[in-house]
Amino acid sequence: MHHILLSLLLTAATPPFDVQTLDGQTLVGPLVEMTAERLTIDAAGGRKSLEMERLVSISSRQRPATAPPVAGLVVELTDGSIIQTQQYVAQAARARISLIGGQVLETSTGIVRTVQLQPPSPALAAEWARLLGVNADSDLLVVRKNDNLDYHKGVLHDVTEDAVRFELDGEVLPVKRSKVYGIAYRHGIPQNRPTTICRITDAAGSQWPVRSLSLAEKLQWTTPAGLDVAQVMDKIVQIDFSSGKIVYLSDLKPESVRWTPYFGPGKPPAAVEQFFAPRYDRGFDGGPLLLSGRQYHKGLALHSRTELMYRLPGPFSRFRAVAGIDDAVRPSGKARLIVRGNDNVLLDAVIAGSEAPREIDFSLAGVRRLTVVVDFADSLSTGNDLLLCNPRLSK
Repeated sequence: MHHILLSLLLTAATPPFDVQTLDGQTLVGPLVEMTAERLTIDAAGGRKSLEMERLVSISSRQRPATAPPVAGLVVELTDGSIIQTQQYVAQAARARISLIGGQVLETSTGIVRTVQLQPPSPALAAEWARLLGVNADSDLLVVRKNDNLDYHKGVLHDVTEDAVRFELDGEVLPVKRSKVYGIAYRHGIPQNRPTTICRITDAAGSQWPVRSLSLAEKLQWTTPAGLDVAQVMDKIVQIDFSSGKIVYLSDLKPESVRWTPYFGPGKPPAAVEQFFAPRYDRGFDGGPLLLSGRQYHKGLALHSRTELMYRLPGPFSRFRAVAGIDDAVRPSGKARLIVRGNDNVLLDAVIAGSEAPREIDFSLAGVRRLTVVVDFADSLSTGNDLLLCNPRLSK
């Protein structure tokens, strides 16, 4: 009886989520339970249980509200966690990280890689990244001087709300925190880091790699560095399980790219080739990929006649995508989409702007070389602008 009541309370308190699976399903509803092996969701048509290894992502259907982060105060852990924080202090090798929303995490400074204390500009962000790549055998204190950064090698001691105590040439100096752009602890490269099962994005914009997680009254997870975190589900934006399961075509570098004009012999001028070159994760005009009013973050924008050939980075089971004519020229436009696996035609379809975007789904069993061709259709049109959205290879 207690278990049933707890499930009812969780369902009532949990906002609806989109759950994407490897086989292309999308289930919508509040999450009921999550273990290392299975996820249970109250979807339309009843409660369903899914194996965790078949999940691609869990995404909130509404942007969670949260307090704005403190500009520039970002903590990075040795396991790749990027934490937007309200405050960071450290004493006697123990760090205290105050998350946006009130939760406080206490841990060893031994898992803290960097702390950025001031808001970046594009120039400062590039310089900060360069300094973090310095092959230093000591801690770093990075100070800001107008629009430039300078650093000192030494030993980091306590970090208070007002100062950073830094040992330089054997002397411990209190440096005003307002003068410090950031600090970097040198721990070396972690060995035998635990495998991550997913990556969580929360409402504050923090990114958490996860080695284990569960759902009870809150979503609880442990990062590879051993940090334990718990948040209510309405502060979770996304849980991404796709690493190692899905590869987007727009993230792969094609082995060859060829554009052939409809008219004219010989090789076209370089400027013309550049104009008609594929766009990756953006539309033809540099803006978002738009099909029937829906915006996609991943995809290819391809003019006729374009041919891309890929060597796949391993075996995959399915290819899925949404193909359509760019909203900018609809309802005009028509193109022929051909996809070949090795030497076999897997898809040969005419995509018209007067029709709804087409869902594509076919097997990649045994395919090692994938060729995508966008050709002119049965009539020469000025709207041969095809978008291949969310083109993904799944295990």
